[in-house]
Amino acid sequence: MDTDTTVDITPDKSLIKKLGMVGYKTEQAIAELIDNSIDARIKGVTEEICITFDFKRKRITVSDDGKGMDIEQLADAMTIAKESKDDKSLGKFGIGMKSACSALGKRFEIYTSKVDSDDACRAVYDEDEWLSNKKSGWNNFGITTKSHEGRGWHGTRIVITEINVPLYPNQISTFRNHFGIRYGPYLQDSQVAIQINTKYCTPTEFNVVKGSRIHVDMHLEFGYHITGHIELLKKHSVQGTYGINLFKNGRLIKAFEKFGFPPHPKNSKVIGKLNLDHVPVNFAKNTFIEESPEYVQAVEKFRRSNALQKALNLSQQVNEVIVPIDTVFNYFSGGGQPQILAKHVSISLSKQILDSSKPFEIMMGKESATIFVKSLRDGPLYQIKKTNNQTSIVINKDSKAFGFVRNPLFLIAVIASEAKILTENPDFIDIIKLRNTAVASFLDDWSQKKELVPRDRDVPIPRIHGYKLDDNLIGLHEFLKEKYEFKFQFTSLSTLASYLHNLPGKVVYTIHTTSGNGKYLAELISDEFNNELTIVDKPSQDQIAILLGMRTVRRIVMVREYSTISGSTIARPEKAMVDLITDLQMYDMMLARSEVVYIIEQMRRRNILDTEKLIRYAKNMRKTTLLNELLDMID
Repeated sequence: MDTDTTVDITPDKSLIKKLGMVGYKTEQAIAELIDNSIDARIKGVTEEICITFDFKRKRITVSDDGKGMDIEQLADAMTIAKESKDDKSLGKFGIGMKSACSALGKRFEIYTSKVDSDDACRAVYDEDEWLSNKKSGWNNFGITTKSHEGRGWHGTRIVITEINVPLYPNQISTFRNHFGIRYGPYLQDSQVAIQINTKYCTPTEFNVVKGSRIHVDMHLEFGYHITGHIELLKKHSVQGTYGINLFKNGRLIKAFEKFGFPPHPKNSKVIGKLNLDHVPVNFAKNTFIEESPEYVQAVEKFRRSNALQKALNLSQQVNEVIVPIDTVFNYFSGGGQPQILAKHVSISLSKQILDSSKPFEIMMGKESATIFVKSLRDGPLYQIKKTNNQTSIVINKDSKAFGFVRNPLFLIAVIASEAKILTENPDFIDIIKLRNTAVASFLDDWSQKKELVPRDRDVPIPRIHGYKLDDNLIGLHEFLKEKYEFKFQFTSLSTLASYLHNLPGKVVYTIHTTSGNGKYLAELISDEFNNELTIVDKPSQDQIAILLGMRTVRRIVMVREYSTISGSTIARPEKAMVDLITDLQMYDMMLARSEVVYIIEQMRRRNILDTEKLIRYAKNMRKTTLLNELLDMID
């Protein structure tokens, strides 16, 4: 016999707290509150949105002068999953404000007043009070209404205290730059003005090739269409800051997305904007629902579009332009125009310049010269043979001299200039041969002696039970020991990632090297491990934040330079921890202080971390303040 029973499924009171634990970054949480303010803007009037970070009081305030709310609307705003009826609303799901505020702090206060109202409403959520007071619940949440000071005020102000997230001054410029992209359309149209502390956000403008814009207007099924444009950056982006910025209803959802095309250096000048207003997003509004039919159709339609194919072709043509060797010789023979000589080219491009050169003839004065680029192995940089009125020059692409210059065309220019001199002074040929032989001997001897001298980086790796390099970096470590001649050291999350109890999908590893060698190290790794790792040299906070927001980026290797590096190629646990604290202060690497505390606890419990050594390292690197805060959280 069936029995029908009704049960109480009122959500547990901890739901608000749990919503704040969904993984919001500080920037995303602030963006949720800005979205709500934008939804409440008054038509035809520029809305002022002010975000204030009070570092001394550890307080965040977000205020606007929009429409404001009455008591019923404020009650709706505090009701979880009270969905907006307006599909174009940025704050559509009725979850963002509560979860964002709870992610930022344990206590938040909302103060609001409608246009043309003398009354203001006030609601306060205090996590400890809410969870401990058995008399308060979903059906009797308190809202205070009273006459506000100063007639004519309208809008909403949210004050968040008992902060859960780290606050530091560098965040100001980071958020200002990111919001310049995220809310660019609203800022450009003067629909809103966003002020963070004392300065306003400005719409981000990219340095693009003039006249390269390709407009996009594609019709899809059910009356939907995609609009936007694609352009070409003047310089290719080596940090991954290229791709399509995807918007929904004027709000940036994904930045620098490789939408419809693969990430590749050849495509790294493509930049654009698409409006996907009909495509659904998750409730945090930080990504589109990629399994949805709308998203699948949009990306496939764009992938096959003429606009994207044209942009990719142009990008690849621009990136593959190499100044050929014969252009350099033409210049010295008086028949060529000067080109731009880059101060540095990548290792792969340098190799391509030498490998792609085919034999060519050129007139040097009244004589003809044939230029070859061949492999002479241990021979001199180049050889010259002169018979009658014919000169042959063979450039040795294997010469060690090319490894000591940042652009091979510099040495090619030296060779071309000497070839011209020889046509005017044939007697110099024996002197040049002797010089080339002497230089080859010099490079050979000095390179060998360098290899014979014991290097500091051969210091034995710390043998501490339970402490090792992350498994994903073992191949890279062995490669660098063989191929990289300067000092380097894996540190921070390179050795500490395995101690995280809930390691995120994206990890930022750190390698230190000596001053002036960071770019070389980054290029060396990129040429070998480009498919597995994303390499960045001395990245800014903005660059790390952008890479962490890219769906295609999983493992990031950050190269940083130091004047001196002591110890092994793998840092000791105490130094790695201090370096992690340094990275935590400089970059937002998806790690909260509580997670660093967890690592310290785990390593101390396993007797891997010596607290006295840790404090000594921190004192030497002037990181004792934050370290003491972390240790206090443990004790």
